[in-house]
Amino acid sequence: MHTYFLGLSLVGYDALWGRMIRSGVAGSVGSVKRTGTFPNGDVLRTSFTGISGFDQFLVPAVIFYNNILGNGSSADRRLLVSLFTTMQTVSHCMLVLGWDRGMRPPWAILEHLSWGVFNQAWGAAAVYPLYCFTHIERFLNTARGREESEVGPSDSNEAFALIPTAILGAITPAMLLYPAFSPSCTTGQRQGLIAFYRFTPLALAVAHAACCWAQKKLSAYLAWKSAPASAKAYTMASLMFSGFAAAAGHLWALLSPSEGGLRRVFWPAEYIDKASTTVIADGARDFLQWDMFVITAALVPFADQVLKSSALLHRLKRRKRFSTRDTLAWCRTGIFASSENVFMKLS
Repeated sequence: MHTYFLGLSLVGYDALWGRMIRSGVAGSVGSVKRTGTFPNGDVLRTSFTGISGFDQFLVPAVIFYNNILGNGSSADRRLLVSLFTTMQTVSHCMLVLGWDRGMRPPWAILEHLSWGVFNQAWGAAAVYPLYCFTHIERFLNTARGREESEVGPSDSNEAFALIPTAILGAITPAMLLYPAFSPSCTTGQRQGLIAFYRFTPLALAVAHAACCWAQKKLSAYLAWKSAPASAKAYTMASLMFSGFAAAAGHLWALLSPSEGGLRRVFWPAEYIDKASTTVIADGARDFLQWDMFVITAALVPFADQVLKSSALLHRLKRRKRFSTRDTLAWCRTGIFASSENVFMKLS
């Protein structure tokens, strides 16, 4: 399976960057960077933070996303919503998988940040299979029965902080997607939002630590201590919320009307016209459509191994009861019981 993920990462890299070079889109991106003008006449904004050396790292993303976020295409909106809600859910799952047997190593925050930055720099189709390649051994061992994996923190305060972190992660795509849905958004505003979206990996990497700190302060103020057993319920609730957000994005993308139907949304075009004023938007669309295919091919088998290694799944199988209804009831009981304790303290 290691070879599969490593090979898929190479396929993803070629499908994205190789296709951009072969189609001529990369040349158009370079031309915009040199001239400061897009093929459709938009002017490139190059100042965002006031630090010119740092701003240069933000410009390529601005060039890449400017046209596809401003072309008014309903098909492109559906593709963007589907992909970016998926990526934020994957980011939250990476965060939760940073705990092993209930403990999180000190360098896990830096690792989570690195994967986020790497993803934005090189594309999910190249990075997600590589993440699976570097982490699959842990879950292969547990799936073979050598041990069982406890996903998420064992500390209830750390687990509770995953819920607001999941909420924050679910809403961050709105920052990037707003220009695609707002005709009143100017070119300068659109490019500014694209640039500052590059900071979301940093924000999400520190969000859990910040939420955990705030949770501990609030608990101390209210003299409230959650039951240790509720840690699993909090972890599951955060994963379910994040998953439901991605599912909602996919349902909207699949069911909303658009020109060209689902083929236009998800299927890459056979040809990109280098002379077209929409060449960069066409290249970005092709890039993102291949993202969907490759990350699906990576995440489905990886998620299967994670589930096979789950200690919770092993226990439920031994009891011969594993259903969505039981899981929902388990999460609801833990959350409501803890909420009741908080309200009692407040009263």
